[in-house]
Amino acid sequence: MTLRDFNRLMRRNWLLLLAIPLITAISIFFFARDQDKLYSSDTVLYTGIATGSRIANGEKEAPKAADNAYGNMLSLMNSREIKEEVITRLIASHLMLPGPDPSVVSEKTYERLHEVIPASLKKKLVGKTMEETTRNIRKYYTADTSNPIYNLINSGDPVYSTDAFEEMMTERMGASDLIKVSYTSNDPATTFHTLENLINVFTRKHEELFMGQNKSVMGYFDSSTEEAYEKLKSAQEKLLAFQRANNIVDYDQQIASSSAVKTQAEEQYKEVEMLYIGALTALKAAENKLSGRGASNLKSQEIIRLRNELSELNTQIMELELQRSPQPDNNERLTRLKQEAQTVSDKIADNVAAYEGNNTAEGVPITGVLNTYVQNTILVEELKSKLDVLRRQRDASSGEYEELAPLGSQFNNLKRDVEVAEQEYTAQLEGLKQSKLNQQNIAMASNLKVIDPPYFPIKSTGASLIMLVLFGFFGAFLLTSAGVFAADKLDNSLRKPELALKTINFPILGVLPETTGKPSAKQLDEVKRAEDQLARQVLLKLQQQRNPNSPRVIGVLSSYSGEGKTTVANALANSLHNMGIEVVSFIPDGHAFPDALFDTTTYYSPVNGVRSDSALSEMSGRSLNSTDVVIIEFPPLLESVYPVLLLERLDMILVTVQTNRTWEQADKTVFENIEKITNAPIEVVLNGVLQQYVQDYVGAPAKSLPAPTRPAPTEDAHQKLGKWEKETPILNP
Repeated sequence: MTLRDFNRLMRRNWLLLLAIPLITAISIFFFARDQDKLYSSDTVLYTGIATGSRIANGEKEAPKAADNAYGNMLSLMNSREIKEEVITRLIASHLMLPGPDPSVVSEKTYERLHEVIPASLKKKLVGKTMEETTRNIRKYYTADTSNPIYNLINSGDPVYSTDAFEEMMTERMGASDLIKVSYTSNDPATTFHTLENLINVFTRKHEELFMGQNKSVMGYFDSSTEEAYEKLKSAQEKLLAFQRANNIVDYDQQIASSSAVKTQAEEQYKEVEMLYIGALTALKAAENKLSGRGASNLKSQEIIRLRNELSELNTQIMELELQRSPQPDNNERLTRLKQEAQTVSDKIADNVAAYEGNNTAEGVPITGVLNTYVQNTILVEELKSKLDVLRRQRDASSGEYEELAPLGSQFNNLKRDVEVAEQEYTAQLEGLKQSKLNQQNIAMASNLKVIDPPYFPIKSTGASLIMLVLFGFFGAFLLTSAGVFAADKLDNSLRKPELALKTINFPILGVLPETTGKPSAKQLDEVKRAEDQLARQVLLKLQQQRNPNSPRVIGVLSSYSGEGKTTVANALANSLHNMGIEVVSFIPDGHAFPDALFDTTTYYSPVNGVRSDSALSEMSGRSLNSTDVVIIEFPPLLESVYPVLLLERLDMILVTVQTNRTWEQADKTVFENIEKITNAPIEVVLNGVLQQYVQDYVGAPAKSLPAPTRPAPTEDAHQKLGKWEKETPILNP
């Protein structure tokens, strides 16, 4: 669409473009003139959720923990409970006033509140302090659902209802730790105090919510830790009592030591036992050798006594030597006992030396045998004493081991109970520690800080009435213009000739302008110029295919009735007649006579036009000259029977199309069939073209010169037909 086309479109719809914006502006003025002014205030809170101080507990935060925290915070701020408490505090502060105070509440709002709450109820609700009044209002509000306070809070009041908080906006400022809260109301004082109460109530509720959640966790871990400690203490006491009862300090070490001592004692005992058997065997062999040579002396009471004494001394010596923890005075006693044992050994040797004979029965010298006897006697007594001590030591270690061994399973059970109790206590203690750290983190994070406190609004925030009217006017104008433009783009009718030319695919010979109601002189002039232009174009087309021996025959066709065939035929006949050309018109039977009817206008039956022997002169009832122009109006092609044979006699076909409709496939098909029947060129005449498009075909009227008067025809018809021979047709591709 060119700028010229757009200008035409706007001029054509100027009334609509002016009426809708004016109606919109008047409506805005009418409905907005008595509206209350709006006042807005805001505040900024620092949350510290993302970057605030906290105690590290080694846990990784969830990727969206901060976003979830902000979401919870904003949801809490918009909760109904907080809104109701803020409203009850606001009502309490206003009820406690003796009268309207501009710094607290406007006179209009104050009077509206007292219209809802009568004086008797006010006296019942107002207490000595703000908190007492708030509690009374809250208690009265929750008592039932039909009291004035409940109805007020759940109404649409712009100040004292929960719906008033629809004007509250909460948002996070970018990716920071700041939250901006704004509130708008028709009362500047209540705007300020509502926002102030909201921040106070929200801060307290936020802290109570998060601290309360963790307090229950801390309470659980406190009780669980106490129970775990009592279990641990009981298990430890049982283990300690068991150790005391069984003389156990370290069971594992004791059982290992007892086992080692038992094994060592057993090995020492076997080793000494072997030595003892060997020494005893050697002693008996020596005794056998000395038999018969004073053997009775070897068994004397003195030697037996000395041997017993030596055995006792050796036993004492072995006991002292095998003690695990020797005493400091044992060394002196051990030395003395060894000296006594040596003395007794010497006495035994002296008693044995008194044996008779120099040789044994085998001839061995008696001295060597006696020495062997004495040595073995001393060794046997020594080993015997040592063996006796080792036997007692072995029995003692075996008894200790056998006493400790059965206690192992019971000791391990008690020890395991202590370990399990310790693990449980440690786990509960760690949970308590983490809950306390979390409690401290919550205390630090829930400590909201007001960065920008609410301010008392002075100026209203809404646009002025004049600006609203202007915005409404221009907005409606733009929307209407867009609607007109869109409707024009979506219009597929033939109102615009350039669109019709592309759609119909036939040349457009001329146009007839649209006229509505009583046409003006200007419109009549345009109609006259369009008709004359159409006549000139027709004459030019007829001159190009001139046959001097027959009249020129023009057929006026249309697809449907009411498309302007009669108008075109009548206008063409009038214009040609004014040019001095004889015109013969044929109109189908049953058609109403046109307003300007000539004597040469004749009705014909379309059925007779179908006959091949029908002649135009016969149909008209007069002879036709070669200079005559015959105009035949055909019935609607898609609605009735039309004379097919007359189509073959046509020199030109004018198709009239009403521009308020679209070109359908049926139109295309019927005229394609007509093209096959006749060789006459098919030209289109658009009927009802918009005024602004008519000038594209007929040109603008000359304003500086008076309209020329057409002289009476003085030339013959043949010369008149050639007058417009060299005139160039318009929009005839």
